[in-house]
Amino acid sequence: MKDHITIVGNVGADPEFRRLPDGTPVVSLRVASTDRRYDAKSGAWVDGLTSWYRVSVFRTLGEHVAASVRKGQRVVVHGALAIKRWEAGEKSGTDAEIDAFAVGHDLAFGTTVFTGTARTKEEASGGATDAEWAAPGLDEATPSEPQWQAEPVATPF
Repeated sequence: MKDHITIVGNVGADPEFRRLPDGTPVVSLRVASTDRRYDAKSGAWVDGLTSWYRVSVFRTLGEHVAASVRKGQRVVVHGALAIKRWEAGEKSGTDAEIDAFAVGHDLAFGTTVFTGTARTKEEASGGATDAEWAAPGLDEATPSEPQWQAEPVATPF
């Protein structure tokens, strides 16, 4: 059984894109999640332990991650967690691996512009139509750029 997990952290290196032998796209990345807490004695935020996760992202989601995510960016990842032991010669260790179901930028640290993509008939056959997936009021006449300016926000750290 795999447990579901959601992490928030920083991407350690640009995502690596490759294809499996059957042609399935897969993207691999490492995400560092560091616990932060407020230390009342010092009056400052302090870092706790950092946990590193190996994240695998398959198919269309992987392609979107490869096109959107870069080293150093803050992301939210939700997926299935697997803890795996490894050995290489005299060295051994444990990896925490996530098979991602969803990946997105952490909007507490910046803004992003969403660009929707058309779904194939194969993707649509399993559920809602394209019109049902589209945001209300969104059509081809809608400008791709927002008509408002985001105000700068202070980060919590």
